[in-house]
Amino acid sequence: MKRSVLFAVILGAFLLGTFPARAAGDRIWTALVLGTNEKPPAEVPEKLENYAPALRKIFGYNSFYLLGQKKRDLVKGNEAWLMPTKEFFLGVDCLAREKTYYKLRIELYRRENLLVTTEAKLARDAPLYIRGPLWGGGQLIFLLVVR
Repeated sequence: MKRSVLFAVILGAFLLGTFPARAAGDRIWTALVLGTNEKPPAEVPEKLENYAPALRKIFGYNSFYLLGQKKRDLVKGNEAWLMPTKEFFLGVDCLAREKTYYKLRIELYRRENLLVTTEAKLARDAPLYIRGPLWGGGQLIFLLVVR
C-alpha cells in the first residue's frame, strides 16, 4: 500500500512539473519565429527586441514575427514538451545540470513527424537559435533561452 501511495505522489509531482530537484528560477523559454525580408522592415515584436540584432546577423532577415512561445520549468531527468504552435513543437529533455550550463536533448517535430534530434549545452541567458524549415514566405527559427 505504501508503495502505491509513493508512486502516486511521484507521478503527480511529475505531471505537475514540480519535482523538488528543480533549482528556483530555472526555466526555459522557447519561441517560434518567422524571419522574412520585407520593404520596409516590419516592427520587431517586444518579446524579440533583445534578440533581433542576433537574428538579423545570423539569419540575414530584416523582419521577425513571433508565431508562438512557451515557458517551462527545466528539471534534470524530466522531459518537457514545448509547443509554440499546433504544427511545430519541440521536445526538450534535460540530461544534466552542470554549474554553468544544461545539457539538453532537443527534438523538433512537425505534427507527429520527427524532423531533427540533437544534444546541446545551453548556458543561462545564452540563446540557442535553430534554423527551421522554409515556411510561409520565410524561414522558421526556434529560439531557446534558459533563465
